[in-house]
Amino acid sequence: MEEINSVQRKIKQQRLLRKARRGEIAIRRLYKFVRFLIVISIIYSIYRLSFSHYWYFPKDIYNKHTQILGNKIVNSNKIINKMKNVPLPKKPIYMINPADIAREIEKLPPVKRAYVRRFWFPARFIVMVEEITPAITISPSENAPDVAAFSFTGELISREYLPLNPEFKTARILSYGTKGDDYVNWDVEKIHNLYTVSKLIEEYSGEKLLYLDLRNPHNAFAQLQSVKLRLGEIDPSIFDRIKPLSSIMPEIREMQEKIKYIDLSWKESKYIKLNNQIL
Repeated sequence: MEEINSVQRKIKQQRLLRKARRGEIAIRRLYKFVRFLIVISIIYSIYRLSFSHYWYFPKDIYNKHTQILGNKIVNSNKIINKMKNVPLPKKPIYMINPADIAREIEKLPPVKRAYVRRFWFPARFIVMVEEITPAITISPSENAPDVAAFSFTGELISREYLPLNPEFKTARILSYGTKGDDYVNWDVEKIHNLYTVSKLIEEYSGEKLLYLDLRNPHNAFAQLQSVKLRLGEIDPSIFDRIKPLSSIMPEIREMQEKIKYIDLSWKESKYIKLNNQIL
C-alpha cells in the first residue's frame, strides 16, 4: 500500500513539474513576443519620426520660426534676407548644414561671427550674431545725422546700418571727408587716437563730449556741454595739451556764458577766448 502511495506521489510530482515547465515555456514565449513587439514599435516609431513633417521647414520658417539674438547694428530683416540666399532643400532639418547659412550671414560687414542652431518640433532656427563694436561715428555737422561709423578694428559701418543703438558709447566726429582727410581712408591707428582723445577730454573735463570737430583737420575743435575747446592739430602733443583741463574746468564753469572757446592748440601756453576779447 505504501508503495502504491509512493508511486502516486511521484506521478503527481512529475505532473506538477511538467506543468511548471509548460508555464515557464509559456512565460518565455510571451516575453519574447512582447520584446519583439517593443522592438517593432521602436523601429516603427523611429521610421515615422524620421519622416515626420515636424522635421521639415514650414513655409513661414523665416517669419515665425527664426529667432535672431545679439544683433544691435544689423536689422533682423537684413539677416533673414541673407539667410534666404541659401536655398533650403526639401530635406529634414538634421540634413541641412547650418554652416552654409552662417557664412552667408557673415558677409554682412558689421557681423563678425554668426552661429546657426537647428531645432525641431517644429523645425526652426536660432541665429546668434556677434557684431563688431563701434568706436566712432562720423557726421558732416553737429545737427546732421551720422553718415558712417568705424569699429575699434577699423571696419567701416555704412549709413545703411545707422543710426546706431544708443547703447554704444561712441565718440562723435565731425568731418566732411574732404580736404585730403577723407575718413574712408582712416586707418586703425587714427581711429584709436580719435577715440582716446575724445575719452580723455571727457575724463579731464568731467563733462560729456558732444563732438570732436575735424572739418578743418589743422584746426580741430571739441565741444563739451559747457564750453568749446580749440585743439589745433591732433598730433602726439594733444595728450599733453588737454591735461590742464582738469585744473581749469571749475573756473571755466563759473564764467562759461562769456567764453567763446578755450585755446589748447599751443603746447606751452593756454588762453581763454571770450566773446569779445582774450583772457
